[in-house]
Amino acid sequence: MKEFQKFDRIGTTPHRSYYIPFSENDIVRTKHGILDRTSSSRFTSLDGVWQIGQLAHVEDFDVNERLHETIPVPSCVQMHGYDQIQYLNSRYPFPVMLPHLPYENPCWHYRRTFNVKKQNGERYYVNFEGVDSAFYLYINGKFKGYSQISHATSEFDITELAIDGENTIDVLVLKWCISTYLECQDKFRFSGIFRNVYMLTRPEGHITDYKIETDYSGKDGILTFYNESENEIKIALEENTVIVPAKMKSVIVIPDVKLWTAEEPNLYSMTLLAKGEKIIESVGFRKVSIDGKVFKINDVPVKLKGVNRHDFNCETAATVSLDDLAKDVHLMKELNVNAVRTSHYPNSPEFYMLCDKFGIYVMDEADLETHGACRRDGRYDIPLWAEYVESDFFTQGITDRHVSLVERDKNRTCVIIWSLGNESSFGKAFFEGATYIKNRDKTRPIHYEGLQFADPKYYYSELVDMVSMMYPSFETIREKVLDNPEETRPFVMCEYTHAMGNSCGDIAEYWDMIYNNEQMLGAFVWEWADHGIKTEKGFLYGGDFNETEHDGNFCADGLLTPDRKLKSNALEMKAVYGGKTRSEVQVVDIPESNHKFASEITIEVNEHTGELTSIKADGNEVLRTPLHFNIIRYIDNDRDLLPQWIDRCHLDSCKPHIFSCEKTKNSYKFKGCLAANCLIPAAEFEIIYNVTGNVLTVTIEYTLADYVECFPRFGIEFGIDKAHETFSYVGFGPTESYADKHVAAEYGFYTSSAKENYDYGYVRPQESGSHYACKYLEVNNLFTVTAEHPFSCSVTPFTTAQLCETLHPFELKENDFVNVCIDLAMRGVGSHSCGPDLPHKYEIPKNKKNTFKFTF
Repeated sequence: MKEFQKFDRIGTTPHRSYYIPFSENDIVRTKHGILDRTSSSRFTSLDGVWQIGQLAHVEDFDVNERLHETIPVPSCVQMHGYDQIQYLNSRYPFPVMLPHLPYENPCWHYRRTFNVKKQNGERYYVNFEGVDSAFYLYINGKFKGYSQISHATSEFDITELAIDGENTIDVLVLKWCISTYLECQDKFRFSGIFRNVYMLTRPEGHITDYKIETDYSGKDGILTFYNESENEIKIALEENTVIVPAKMKSVIVIPDVKLWTAEEPNLYSMTLLAKGEKIIESVGFRKVSIDGKVFKINDVPVKLKGVNRHDFNCETAATVSLDDLAKDVHLMKELNVNAVRTSHYPNSPEFYMLCDKFGIYVMDEADLETHGACRRDGRYDIPLWAEYVESDFFTQGITDRHVSLVERDKNRTCVIIWSLGNESSFGKAFFEGATYIKNRDKTRPIHYEGLQFADPKYYYSELVDMVSMMYPSFETIREKVLDNPEETRPFVMCEYTHAMGNSCGDIAEYWDMIYNNEQMLGAFVWEWADHGIKTEKGFLYGGDFNETEHDGNFCADGLLTPDRKLKSNALEMKAVYGGKTRSEVQVVDIPESNHKFASEITIEVNEHTGELTSIKADGNEVLRTPLHFNIIRYIDNDRDLLPQWIDRCHLDSCKPHIFSCEKTKNSYKFKGCLAANCLIPAAEFEIIYNVTGNVLTVTIEYTLADYVECFPRFGIEFGIDKAHETFSYVGFGPTESYADKHVAAEYGFYTSSAKENYDYGYVRPQESGSHYACKYLEVNNLFTVTAEHPFSCSVTPFTTAQLCETLHPFELKENDFVNVCIDLAMRGVGSHSCGPDLPHKYEIPKNKKNTFKFTF
């Protein structure tokens, strides 16, 4: 059993378009607006409970062995107690010893029975829509075939091996095969029969394949039907009925055609008839073209407002249901998304039917990524990537992936761009597959970002129709595309504004550029939803499963939570994709407070640190923790700055040191610095406290040291009693807002609470709930704050230190107080976890002063 060391597929039928045949008299039902394939009498689901056994090695397999355990199909074996859950971003999960694989290669023996009413003149096909990574198929104890490409459909004609009555199907699934070298995608690495399995009963001489192309001329829609079967096909479309001979084509004209777009997804029902079978196709008339530098749909320039999407469910992992798919599509429409990149493999077949129905453009991507190639010597070395794709060894495997991609999805209206894969460099191993797509489908352009990291001689390859980048800076876009006279192709960002944690601070500026440059056809947010495994405690990520190699919470990088709840990232995207790229400060009157005011306050100050240790209003203590300086934060986009902030500059251990203290009966004036042991001061400050009746004014001025390249924030933090967790403010809300992230917010007066204000949806806790450009804060029945200049503020259940140090929301310990942060300046959030540096204008200034007026 050495097939798993080669790229061959054995015993499978040729790749074909996705369709489900019905008997002519079947009543065709729909579900979620698309064809319900279970209503076909020719469709027999083989999903359900299968027997299973785990093996350590391929050679341990015995088709007749007894199996003592069960597992649902489809599912991922790691979600049912087998093997090891593991999340890796860009590394291979085993020793990289191409063309070899480890001897320790777990396998799973699946078995079930199914019934066949075998009849003369009928053929029987078993379809596997997704198996990771490769599998052997046995019918009634006899070997039928072997297949690979995890996200491709594998179809087997089992007619000769099937018997009338009960049949047994055995499947041996391998965790790794040679194709694993081509499937190093950023995701949890799951195994098993993870997509649907079914049997099709079909007549002899049935339809095998066909291709549908659409165009229009004036008001007439033009459909060209290519019969690629060995028998004639009768097709019915609107008032037209045409018989198309075998291996021939026919053209049908539809007057006054309604064109298909994402905004108006008009579909026409077409029926194919042959040999007592019917196939129902939903056809949209649309044309994809590139006019010079401009990408067009139906001769109109289009901007792709996109997201990257994995097939993922937090409870079932890579196994997703039709309900899951429909939920995603409807959420996308609600969030103004009009395009999806199927990262980094073809999604479930029914996803495309939903996109046809409800209107989503699809960049359909081949199941291909060799990211681990450039990590294989412990560095991130780009030339190592090219060695793989310049080798003839991979040509067969890559070509088969390109063929399977285009053949399965060629008749889907929603597919407007083919993508050759992801992060695999580019070289001669791509030529055959890309040429196949070019010749097979002349109606759609080809995308591939990997040219950015290939030999420069390939950069303007005629096999790729657009220029693509991931996470470019604005300067890079101008230099390499917009101001480059040699770049005449449309430009797309296949990944941008990395949505990890509190992120997407740059999305509005990107779209200012996209909306104003015809060469820019759009962009796809990385990514649609966080990957996290749901448990009774909460969501888990890389490293939570005792795996040796992992990439932490880098999988939690989505617009939505793993269970599809909206985060502020999604709201920011919705606003921008809806056409809004600005949200300005408005004139908002500060409401009069109806609370009883204190007659006087008293304060106590630690003269060695400058911290306020007590504020009493009419004798009642206000503070639960001292009022102190706050210069740290954690968001995932700051992760690359932690070596500077924490390891080098020790901002987390900076303490106030007082140089001078001037005090009177009602005021204190301190000058000092914030410094850590062994280092020069990170900042110098002056802070003045002044008490007048029930008013405390706090004047703060800071100057940052030059050796600290940037600061997270500069402000104050203190705790108050939980009884006062309700607060109101005038600023950008109601969602959290930051210097570079407030387009989804509107400037106004808002009321919230500490618990509502913190976003528990972050899989890794972090800075959340701040409100930008505030001019007023009222903490219910306790105090109000105004200032000379706008400020940022938050009221949440957790301290800054807790959010910096805690790894999961379920580990956040409840306090007996709520935490208030008031910032003179807060750094923008950006998207630097995998994106460009934060623009300088969103860094906090080196020097700033503000005066805050607390009225109790």
